[in-house]
Formats: sequence, C-alpha cells, structure tokens
Amino acid sequence: MTIPLPRRSGAVHAAGAALVAVALAASTAPAASATASTTGRDNSGQVQYVDCGAASGKENGSRNRPWRTLDQVNGLNLKTGSSILLKRGSRCTGTLAPNGSGRKGDPMVIGAYGSGAKPVIDGGGNPETLLLKNTQWVEAKDLEITNSGNPGRNKRGVRVQLQDFGTGTHYRLTGLDIHDILGDDTKGTEGSAGILFSVTGSAVPTKFDDVVVSGNTVTTVDREGIYFASTWNNRPVHGDYDPDGPAYLPSTRVVVRGNTLKDLGGDGIVITATDKTLVEHNRLDGFQRRSAGYNAGMWPWNADNTLFQYNEVSGGETTRDGMAYDIDEGTSGTVFQYNTSHDNAGGFFLVCTATGTLTDAVIRYNISRNDHYRGIETCSGSFDRVHAHNNTIYIGEGTTQTVINENTTNKHDITFTNNIIVKQGTGTATFNLKSNTVTLSHNTLHNTQNTPKNPNGTTTDPQLTNPTGTLPDALRLHTRSPALRAGTPVPGSPRRDLYGNRVGNPPNMGAYQGRGVAGPPRPTATGDVGNAS
Repeated sequence: MTIPLPRRSGAVHAAGAALVAVALAASTAPAASATASTTGRDNSGQVQYVDCGAASGKENGSRNRPWRTLDQVNGLNLKTGSSILLKRGSRCTGTLAPNGSGRKGDPMVIGAYGSGAKPVIDGGGNPETLLLKNTQWVEAKDLEITNSGNPGRNKRGVRVQLQDFGTGTHYRLTGLDIHDILGDDTKGTEGSAGILFSVTGSAVPTKFDDVVVSGNTVTTVDREGIYFASTWNNRPVHGDYDPDGPAYLPSTRVVVRGNTLKDLGGDGIVITATDKTLVEHNRLDGFQRRSAGYNAGMWPWNADNTLFQYNEVSGGETTRDGMAYDIDEGTSGTVFQYNTSHDNAGGFFLVCTATGTLTDAVIRYNISRNDHYRGIETCSGSFDRVHAHNNTIYIGEGTTQTVINENTTNKHDITFTNNIIVKQGTGTATFNLKSNTVTLSHNTLHNTQNTPKNPNGTTTDPQLTNPTGTLPDALRLHTRSPALRAGTPVPGSPRRDLYGNRVGNPPNMGAYQGRGVAGPPRPTATGDVGNAS
C-alpha cells in the first residue's frame, strides 16, 4: 500500500476558546530536565553504562566496566525501567536501538553520566541514529546526535516508531542537540528528519499518547525538522484518502515546546494525524533551503484542534511555499495565535486544501514583518470558516507582498477583521481576490493597492512604533494611534493579546491591545506616497 503523504502546496471562534483551555492544560504536562545530568538506579543491572572510548576489558555494563559499543547495548534484553547512560565527553558510532521499555513511574531513561560535554551518538551514515521502536514509558535527554555520513541517504536523528503496537504511552525527548542529519529529500513515515514520530503498519490500530518534545536543538537537517506521521491517517477529509487502508486513529496529548531549529532542508515542525496537539515557544530560522518539494515552517495536515502559539519563524527560502505558517488539508479546529514571522521569502501564511476539506481555522494576534510574496495565500480547493483577525502585517522598505492572494475562483470562506496592514517605502502591497467569498471589515489598510471593500475600516496610518525593533516588542500602537479601540468585538476571542494586555470592548485593530505607548511613531517614508491607492 502506498502511504498517503501530506501535500505541500497548503477552527471556529467558539471552538478556539475551548481549544485554548485544553491546550493550556496540556502545557502543564511534565517534561524531563533538559540541563541536569542524568542519574540512574545502579541496582541489579538496572543501569547500563556506556563508554565507547574505554579500554577493552570484560565489559558488563557497570560504571567500572562499561559497555564499549552500541551493538553490545542493542543485544541486551533490558529489564523494565532500565537506564542507559553514556559517558559525557565520549563518542559512539552506529545506531542505538535498545530493547526494553519502562512503566508508569519507572521509565526507561537514555541519558548521560559524568561531567563534560554531552555524549555523542554518530549514526555513521546508517538510516537510524537513535531508534526507539515498539517501546513506551521512555525518556531520552542530554545527548548530542549527528549523522553526516553517506549524505543523501534516507536517515533520521531520532526516530520513535510504533509498528502494529497499539497505544504507546509516555515519550519524552528533551535537551537533545541534533545536527548534520544529511538525509534525502523524502518525508512521511519513512522520511528523513531530525526527529520523527512514526506510526507504521496496518494490522493493529496504533497511536502515540502523552508525548513531550521540549528544549531540543535541531540544526542542519535534510529534510524535516520535527515530524509526526502515521499510516493510521485515512479519512475522507484529505485527497490521499485510501478506503482500503487503515482507519483514522489520531495520536493524543502531544506537546512540542521550546525547541530551536535552524538550517533545514525542508519543513520545520509538521503535525499529522493528531488531536489537540500543542506547539508553542519554538524558534525556527532557515527552512526550505535544499528541498525540491514544497515546504513551510510550521503546519498541521489531517489533524484536528492543533494550537500553535508563541512561535517565531524566519528565513524561509523560495516561493515553493516557503511561508512561515500553514493550515493544510484535512484539518479542523486549528488555531494560530501569538506567533511572529519575519523575512520569509514565501510569505506569512498558507491556507490550503485541494480535493479534501479544511474547516474552522483561526489566525489571530500574530505579527508578520517583512515577509515577502504573500501575506495569506490560498490553494486550488475550497474551504469553510477561516477567521483571520487582529493580526499586524508590516511590509517595509524594498518588500513586495500580495496581502491576500487567491489563485482560483473556488470558495474561500475567509473573514478578515481588525487587522492592520502597513506598507512603507519602495515595493508594493496589493490584494488579489477572485472568489468573492473573502469578507473584510474593520481593517487598517495603509498604502495598499487594489484595496477591496473594507466596511468600517480605514487607510489612515495606524502609528506603529519601533518597526525595526525586536519582535514582538516592536510594532505596538502609539498613544495617538487611530487604531486604538477602532475594531469590532470578535466572538470567541481570547481575553489577552500576545503582550499580556486585556482585549478591550471594542478591541484595537491589530495584534497590540494595550492603551498605546509613547515614543516616536513610524516615520513616513517618501515611498509611501507612491504606494497609496
């Protein structure tokens, strides 16, 4: 059977409020420390010590006579709740694929002992570097993971795989430094990635439950950064639906938090076949750098009720997507809030479906600065109930953007409300609307061209402050801004903005909901005059 893959080309307000409450509860899920050295239980062989630089001898896995190769560890039938501790400052080559698991209150821990730099596992060109297959109650932390050998081969840094397993519970990946995973240009359940959670097989309904991926760095990886994929993803909401394949069984209680990703060949963070996933406080800089396919920064596909918040994405390359964020096919209940985006060649946002469905999505209280090409782009298919409100899009000197770009006349049910669009300097900000199903109201559209009808809106300068400052502190409203309290209440809106200010009634236009800040507002550039519509 061909495994359906997410296509890359590419939720209501009331549901959004409920989703935030669920996600905030999920955000309290415990995560292992990403900084402290691992300590283990050294009784009855429960701790297996590994030092690949140790002198040969009669190894038995004790601290005095540690294992010297990963193959020695892989050959053990580990007791439930065993620890595997690699010596700091050491380097092991090959694949670590332990045979064991933990249990509630007694997880299997893979980590470090001693002092010094994190221990290195070098995959040596093999497909897997750290493989955790058909296990649960497992935690991996405080390791350096690399795999630059045989560049262009299908490979992964960390792969957590369940094959015909049932429900696997409790996975923690924390404090891992993953770099130079020089894989091929594939993605999916067998694709190349820094971190891959992979559900495979079709005989036993299988999913992940209770996953935390937190405080890791993922640098110089081809193709994917952090990717969740499953063969149990079949339902008619996406165009790759296979009625003869496994049914739909989403993974649950997934949190991806506080990770730093840089220099990725393809996508950054991709969530598929999950329900109520939380993706927050991640930083992505540099993606879609070496892939021939279509890739974006952070996005869900065929997943429900995903919340993306407090993330920052920059450095997307090419216009084969290349935008920071995407709400893709087969999704329902997606919320993007409190995120920032800047300097992406492909733009700010994609909302995309082709032959499947996409419903009930919310894009709110986000900031985009100097994203090129497009603000919000649609794909060839139709979708329903997408609400973009209270976002600030600043398009500075030398940047050109199509603020909303429809590439077909198909139905694109978007409401665009209380947003601020400011164009400054050379370049243009235009609209390309074709479907007559995009509804605008109460927006500030300053220095835009082909400006559509915008009831109760304005073209007046909103007086944004400090446009070149650090995000999100930049681009607030001045105390004299006409956008203060000029918006309209939006049902289901959160109580606060990304700065922590209370949302008023009526709200401000744009992402900033405070009373206004003192200081010099954005200066008017000579190029503004020529861009006025």
